Amino acid sequence: MRSIDDPAWHHNPRLNAWLEAARTAFDSLAAESGGEWDYSPASLDRLERLLLSRYGTWEDIYHHQDDPVLMAAAWYLGEIAVRHHGALWAWSPDGPHPGEDWPGSPRLTYPRDALTASETDALAADEEAGEDPLPTVVPLSHVGSLYAEGEHHLSTMLEHFTAFEQWRDGVSG
Repeated sequence: MRSIDDPAWHHNPRLNAWLEAARTAFDSLAAESGGEWDYSPASLDRLERLLLSRYGTWEDIYHHQDDPVLMAAAWYLGEIAVRHHGALWAWSPDGPHPGEDWPGSPRLTYPRDALTASETDALAADEEAGEDPLPTVVPLSHVGSLYAEGEHHLSTMLEHFTAFEQWRDGVSG
């Protein structure tokens, strides 16, 4: 079991405080940006335009992970994965780990306890073979990727969960 699968990563004061602060920041951003946000994957284009109008570089994102607008964007992106793909927020209860990428922002994964017995067995076999189809993503990292070379979109984060759903279909089908 990966540490991110520990139930303490899913319910802890550090994560809960970030989620509350980010949700509150999103409420302010939504009011400021004038309109309804429907938590649809299509709404990510609007979020991209808003972010690209405010930040110029990847460094602006990485070095300001606690900026309320960035927290709001990461939260909204994550909530789309939660609402459309059953993702689960997770973050170490005891602070950043050495060498951790994006230490100022939580991750999303898929809850192992939602897997069927055959999926759990297939996942264990894949993990033993050195593969891990279970997604673990950092929404803020995907916000930062908007500034990478080439064309990048926030919606690519959702592809991790779509790929996992396809893996599940392959195991059970």
